[in-house]
Parts: sequence; C-alpha cells; structure tokens
Amino acid sequence: MSLLKWQTGKVHVKMSALGSKVNKNAFNEIQFIKPMLCNRLLLVILQVFFNHLIPDHQSDGFQSPYKLIIPSNSTLLDTIVDFTLGGFARWDGQYFLHISTLGYTHENCLAFFPAYPLLLRFTSVFISFFSYHTLTYWNATLLSSIIINILCFVIGAQFLFLITVKLFGNSNFALRSWKLFCISPATIFFLAPYSESLFSALTFGGIYYCIEYKFVTASIFFAASGLTRSNGLINIGFLLYFALQKALRIKWKSLPTLTAQIVLSVTITVFFPFLCYQYYAFSLFCFHKPHSLPEVIYNYLTDRNVTVRGERIPQWCQHSIPFSYSVIQSQYWNVGFLRYFEWKQLPNFLLAAPILSLVILYSLLFVKQKLLQFKSRPLTNAQSSSHPIFQRAAAVFAAHSIFLGCFTFFFAHVQISTRLIGSSCPAVYWMMSWMMNGTKASKRSVMEQWDPLRQKDLSFTGKLVRFYCLFYVVVGTGMFVNHLPWT
Repeated sequence: MSLLKWQTGKVHVKMSALGSKVNKNAFNEIQFIKPMLCNRLLLVILQVFFNHLIPDHQSDGFQSPYKLIIPSNSTLLDTIVDFTLGGFARWDGQYFLHISTLGYTHENCLAFFPAYPLLLRFTSVFISFFSYHTLTYWNATLLSSIIINILCFVIGAQFLFLITVKLFGNSNFALRSWKLFCISPATIFFLAPYSESLFSALTFGGIYYCIEYKFVTASIFFAASGLTRSNGLINIGFLLYFALQKALRIKWKSLPTLTAQIVLSVTITVFFPFLCYQYYAFSLFCFHKPHSLPEVIYNYLTDRNVTVRGERIPQWCQHSIPFSYSVIQSQYWNVGFLRYFEWKQLPNFLLAAPILSLVILYSLLFVKQKLLQFKSRPLTNAQSSSHPIFQRAAAVFAAHSIFLGCFTFFFAHVQISTRLIGSSCPAVYWMMSWMMNGTKASKRSVMEQWDPLRQKDLSFTGKLVRFYCLFYVVVGTGMFVNHLPWT
C-alpha cells in the first residue's frame, strides 16, 4: 500500500475490511485523512479557547528573544496566526522555534537535535515567500511547524496501521490502534512545535521497512530519527533484531549480502548522523570567534549568563571525546540516575504513572504468556489462546518499550515519559487497544468494532483507557498552552 494512496469522500468501511482477515485495500478504502484533520482542527480550537480564556502562568521556561527584533507594526496575517496558533509556542517549542529562526545561539540549544529545526527553516522560507513577507519569520516558522506536524502525524498513523496489520493480521485491531494514536495522551506534543510527530513518522516508517526486510530503506528512516531525537539511536535494535530474524531464515550463501546490508545500516543509523551533529556542535562552541547575533539578542542571552557560541569555551570541549549532549542534559536539566527522585517531583511521577503502568503491564503479561507457552510444550492451546501482541513477533517491541520506560523513570525528567513513549512505541497503542476489547464484540456495529470512542460495552479497564486518553488530550492542552507544568 503506497503512502500516496489516500482517498477523499465520505468515511466508509467494508465489512470484509474489518474482519479478522486482512483486506489489502482496507486502509485505502477508509477515508481517514478527513477525520484526522478534523481531530487536529478541534485541537487548534481547544488551544485557542484555553489560551484566551485562562491567563498564562508565569513559568521559568525559556522564552526566545526573537520577538525583540520583530517590528511592532504587525500585519493582519500576523495577528491571525498569533491569535489562532500562539498558544502552541510554549516550553520546548520555544527552543525549536528559536533554533529554526536564530540557530544554535547558546549552549542549552544543543540538547535539541537539528533535523526538526532544519525542516522548519526550509518550510518557513517558502511560507514567507508565498505570503509576500506579510508574515514575520517567527510566525511563518510557527505556521510551518503546525503544517509539518500534521503531515508527519498522518504519515506516522498510516505506518502504525501497516505495522500492526503486517505483524498481527487483524485490521480490526490495527484500526483501533490507529484511532487510539489519534487521541494519544501525547496529542498536544504531536501538534505543538515539538519533534514528536516527525520522530514517530520516521521511527514507525523505519520499523515498517524492517518488517519488510528492506534494511537500507529502514536505516535511512532511523538515521533521520537519530538526527531528530537522541532516543532515535536505540532504533538500531529493530534493525539488528529483524536482520537476525532474516538471517535465520535464509541459506548460508546469502549471508555475505545480508552482512553488508547490516554494516551499512549500522553505520548510517548510529555513527554518521550523530557524529556529524557532534562535530557541528564542536565547531560552533569550541573555538573563539566573534558572534554574528543582533545586539539585542546577544545582550538578552548574556544577561541570563548562558554560554553564547564563540564566547566562553565549554568544559566538554576539553574532553577526550567532546560530546556535548550528555553534559548539557546533566548541567542544565539535571538529568542523571535518580536525580529526579525528590518529593517536589511527586506530581510529575503521577503524571507519568499511566503510560509507565501500561508499559509495565504489557511487559509482565508478555513474560507471563511466554512462561505459559514454555510450560505447556509441546504447544497445545497456549499459543493460540493468547493475543498476538503477546506472541514472539512482538518481543522486540516489548523490550523497546520497557527500555524507554526504565530510562525515563530512573534517568530523565519522568514527565516526558508520555510523549517519549507515545511517539516511539507502537506497543502502548496495542496494549490500550487490547484493553478496550469489550465482552460483546459480536454485537457491535461495524464502526464500533474499531472505534474506541463509539464502543458502549467496554470493560472497566477499557473505559479507564478511554478516559485516560481524552483527559490527557483536554487537560494537557489546557495546561500546556497556559505555561502550566505539562512538558
């Protein structure tokens, strides 16, 4: 199924496409761009409502000084963009917009990888040109971030569907997983100027091509994901897993070709993009050179005692391996083992509890099913009685989700678990989809079979999942746009 094969018109679903057998044209026959765009439009309206109804909280989050150099006489188009989209430019979104418009001006910015800001910069140039420069560059960048995120979100959703169908062969389950992705607890971060939408599209795309055993294509997707977010580097695990899986199925004479593919994939995915970015950071900050920033921007940054590029030489430049990322995360964000374990951070642990609970529950159930299958050998009913998400095909996804869950819990700011796992792990959407299976599936209407918002026979856990998603969409949007702690 091509990514370009989208249809327009009224939403319709064939009965055969929603059965347990897969109709190859099922996803193409479901006009789903329209509901996804409506979903994004509703989120924009919700953002406008909260942004203008509730006064902004005075947070200590970074505010880009770019607006200090924007002319005071704004145009009508600027006013419209500010009014309708201004609430999205919060928290880390300020960093991404700042880097896109001004570059890596100071050391803190190096925590944000370059793929997304570069994409914003290229897109905003076109928007500025076609708007005849009636938009300030800042607002053109903000608008481009929304457009890019919507497109990437749609692509990521299709890849999630394709992965699910390919692995489990059940389009009902795949459609429900797709729907849950549309109301993900991390929804606000998929639309605000964050890199989550781009990252999910690249990660899910790479996974899909791994499943198809197209390792060179997968490596390109994963290379781009590694330039988008630091956790993109661990996507190499998918390449190695599926490459090993293929190696066990082919004849010995084919191994040299496969080995060459693996070496190429590993090189592109892990070393080249990451090292290029680290070299770029080194060249920017590890040599004394005059800055080229507007004076008002330079004064704003130096007043806040940050390391402006070309001024002070950071300590990490003197390291034998001058990698900036881990040092900056530790120095400016206090990232490290158990550093976040403080009583004042309890609300953030509670915020992350649902997504981490899903990861833990999925992992425990997966291990339980494996133990049951092991004890019942030779296999009788154990293999057939468990849901496909607990079968061997999903093992690498369970390992991936538990690794990210443990990392965010013990090492990172735990509240980022929702967006980090929600943009990286298909397994959480499979787990929620499995939990939303009702007890009267055979009596549901066609739409109810895959739409979690229409199901009326949900168990308590299913209702809890639905409440969790919708609560995080609404409350998360309200808190995020008003500078309240939802990061």
